[in-house]
Amino acid sequence: MGIEGFEDAGVYRITDDLALVQTVDFFTPIVDDPYWFGQIAAANSLSDIYAMGAVPRTAMNIVCFSPKRFDIKILKEIIRGGADKIREAGVSLLGGHSVDDAEIKYGLAVTGLVHPDKVVFNSGALPGDLLIMTKPLGIGILNTAIKGKLLDEASIKKLIEVMAELNRGASEVMLSVRTHAATDVTGFGLAGHLKEMIKENVGVEVHKERLPYFNEAPELAASGIVPGGLYRNRDFYREHIMAAEEDFFYDIIFDPQTSGGLLIAIDATDEARFAEKARQLSVDYWVIGKFVKEPKGKIAVI
Repeated sequence: MGIEGFEDAGVYRITDDLALVQTVDFFTPIVDDPYWFGQIAAANSLSDIYAMGAVPRTAMNIVCFSPKRFDIKILKEIIRGGADKIREAGVSLLGGHSVDDAEIKYGLAVTGLVHPDKVVFNSGALPGDLLIMTKPLGIGILNTAIKGKLLDEASIKKLIEVMAELNRGASEVMLSVRTHAATDVTGFGLAGHLKEMIKENVGVEVHKERLPYFNEAPELAASGIVPGGLYRNRDFYREHIMAAEEDFFYDIIFDPQTSGGLLIAIDATDEARFAEKARQLSVDYWVIGKFVKEPKGKIAVI
């Protein structure tokens, strides 16, 4: 699997029993604390491997930093945060590459392993499958509030913890049941990544009252504290959305996420097994809808 399927990572078959899964991701700081930025960026990079049903094995750092503009201690903290998250994931850090750049950036190139027959692609959901997500929405809205210094310390702490959380447990739960498709929710928002899952093959119904979101998000959104990416996503994907009204729940599905959770399509009869495994691994999740036969290619917010 290469770039043609808009998958989260590329897959290269080595043998009948082994395939490499590879991805790369990096971005600019979204929080003030360099250590937590390193953790979040690393967790985000690793997420694409988990979304494919693979196990990450090795990572390489990607760093853009200017020691002429910033104290080198900042870079050390970013790398320390990334290294701690890599270690938590049980991954080996092999090295990396740095570039002198006026704008700080950090992320990872990650390689994972998977059996070729057990790769989880972003398409393949069947009518009747349940739609599950594993992290709340509103990350983009709250990050915008941080930039405007409009978020209190307790809310910032909770947001950081969610973004820095690995999707490893969610991937393990996903692999314990009959999963037909999965992806992670990042920059294109829930709507964009759902569209990748349904393409023109099936449709999906999303129950807006079941959508998880940060408690601060509605008030912030009502005050106009939303990222520019939300508007871009809405302009691009709104033709695929069927909704009775354009309220907060309509907007939140376009909110770009950073290190968001997994979006999973499972056989409906496996719901109890999914719930039990999630309980064992302490993985939060929400059943937010189901896939339907018609109308194909449409996301119905009901």
